[in-house]
Amino acid sequence: MLKFAFIINVPGQSPETFSGVYENEESYNLIVGTDNMDMAKEYVARLVSEGYTLFNLCGDFDDEIADRMRAASGEEIRIRNAHYLPAELAKVEALQEFSRYGIIVQMGGVGDPEEVEVHCEGFDTKAIFVSNQAQAVEAARKLAGEGVHDIELCSWFDRAKTEEIIAAIGGAVPVGTCGPLE
Repeated sequence: MLKFAFIINVPGQSPETFSGVYENEESYNLIVGTDNMDMAKEYVARLVSEGYTLFNLCGDFDDEIADRMRAASGEEIRIRNAHYLPAELAKVEALQEFSRYGIIVQMGGVGDPEEVEVHCEGFDTKAIFVSNQAQAVEAARKLAGEGVHDIELCSWFDRAKTEEIIAAIGGAVPVGTCGPLE
């Protein structure tokens, strides 16, 4: 069974206070917030010891931090942080509010899309687990329609899939991906 974690930087929160789980026959998936990068690094090490092999990190985690986590975790552990195409990054930098965050994760074993919501005072996250690109497009439209300020995609979404998501929502909110943009 695949064990996956999407880690978000949420000041004032910890895995004990900000987490949600989606599980199916093929995977166990954790959406979790950490207060800072050091807490995140320690938490990744703990999850690796518990058998997690795939990590996606929100856009607050830069390449240097992700590289250090990879080096500490070993070659068999996959860790990817979110990046944005230049026009999308400009939209992120222009955000005046960031309290509603959307995540889309493609995962094996998903039938109909499944939602996981995690809340704390002043910050709401909704992750939607999908099985394919068509479901991801619909999930993005739903998240944008619900007023999220930003959407980040799991590492399954390459540049073409990410661009399709951006087009599907008409560029309404910034979209980043943990997948390759090259």
